[in-house]
Amino acid sequence: MDESWKHDRQKAITQRRRIRSKSDAVSRAEADLWAVDHRGKPAIKPPPPAGRALAKVLRPLSRAFGPGASELEEHWEAIVGEALARWTSPEKLQSGTLTVRARGPAAALIEAQSGVILERVAQYAGRAPKRLRIVQGSLAAPAGPVRRAASRVIKRAEPLPEPPADPAERLAAALADFEAAVREREGG
Repeated sequence: MDESWKHDRQKAITQRRRIRSKSDAVSRAEADLWAVDHRGKPAIKPPPPAGRALAKVLRPLSRAFGPGASELEEHWEAIVGEALARWTSPEKLQSGTLTVRARGPAAALIEAQSGVILERVAQYAGRAPKRLRIVQGSLAAPAGPVRRAASRVIKRAEPLPEPPADPAERLAAALADFEAAVREREGG
């Protein structure tokens, strides 16, 4: 067995010497062919995406234990209604208790409708939580459009004057306008 390895090694060395002795164009072409034939192992395939592996683990757990708070949040508006969905969000569903975060007076409304909400969660999740726990606090951002106060429109009789060219004069004019607006708002 050692003899065949030595023979193959000697053959490769002899072949390299022959390639070096020929003309440059021919030797390069033969060297490229030899390198292709004698190249090392191909690269290892990269691992599959982590999401695919994680899905294989989480899917059976989700079927066994029902949806989590993140899945409830996707359908929260259908569960509690559009008005309450703006002011509340599910935090966690754990050991038979659904924890809901509510802003301000929405906590009282959730408490009043707790029975209906628990039934709707049971219809979605497949099993009903036994309790509804309400935590008052702020949400990340209210779901849905936020109503803004109507802005006042100030009508001016005369057109606005041309702004001064000097930056110091423009700053002084802007500060004077700001001061006048503050005095008008404060009633002074």
